Amino acid sequence: MNRTLPLLASFALMALPMLSHGKTDTYPTRPIRVVVPFSAASSADNLARALSEKLSEKLKQPLVIDNRVGAGGTLGVSAVAKAPPDGYTLLLTTSSPLVISPLIDRSVQYNVEKDLAPVAMLSTGPLLLVSSPNLPARNVQELIALLKKEPGKYSYASNGNGSYSHMAMELFARMAGVDLVHIPYKGPAQAEADVIGGQVTLMFDAVGTATSMIRAGRLRSYGTSSAQPDPLTPDQTPLAAQGGAALKGFDVFGWSGLLAPAGTPPSVIATLQTAVGEVLADAAFRELMAGRNTTLVKPQASREMAKQIRGDRAKWEQLVKSAGIKLE
Repeated sequence: MNRTLPLLASFALMALPMLSHGKTDTYPTRPIRVVVPFSAASSADNLARALSEKLSEKLKQPLVIDNRVGAGGTLGVSAVAKAPPDGYTLLLTTSSPLVISPLIDRSVQYNVEKDLAPVAMLSTGPLLLVSSPNLPARNVQELIALLKKEPGKYSYASNGNGSYSHMAMELFARMAGVDLVHIPYKGPAQAEADVIGGQVTLMFDAVGTATSMIRAGRLRSYGTSSAQPDPLTPDQTPLAAQGGAALKGFDVFGWSGLLAPAGTPPSVIATLQTAVGEVLADAAFRELMAGRNTTLVKPQASREMAKQIRGDRAKWEQLVKSAGIKLE
């Protein structure tokens, strides 16, 4: 009798549990940390919390929000860029610290294309050009004429150097041929209040906060910064369609996305992309976020972040150089 066969069979039976365990040990097996480089209740934070709840259901693991605030979002981005590339530390951020900050801030210590791996674009949206209702210009053409009349007399508020509200106005001023004084603020609340009060002339404001003030008659809107109409503000016309030849092609919009450290396994990225795509395709979730003034990208567009980053950087790099914009 051959005693080798029973012995081999015994070893095979002993190995089955180990093989079975190896098959079930697939990503994710523990909680995932999602770094948001902005404060709680910011637009990025609100999206992160809503998305994380849905992704937790898909991935069968909790996603824990970690607000890493500071330096215009670059501290949080830097933390993720240096994190282990295992899929358990992710970044949910707006586009500014990915695209603009590296162009104007020499202290930025990460290279977006080398240190981070795009997972999915999540949302996109324009800004609204607003002023006090008392400003004697009722449309874009009248506004440009007024600003040209007395160069350097009028001012604009921004959420800080390098913010999208800053860059959008610099582009507007250059295309329209007007001279404006820049007054940077540390955030949108006081900037908006000073525009309402007339201490500052203009501002590119977020749709979420500006809309309520426009409806209340406390702000006047001249239109959206994106070339395409915004589904959240169908009553607002793009500036590019109103400003004649001067503003033809004017197109500024911010976006948010989910990223991982560079070197994260492709299988992990694919798992995340599939889960995010399913959430973005959920009609109820899209309606929920629209009610919160957030326009989600279409699922098929969610994987175009790398292309978007390259295009944005090329556009803003040209403006930064020509206008001499830098972090002060």
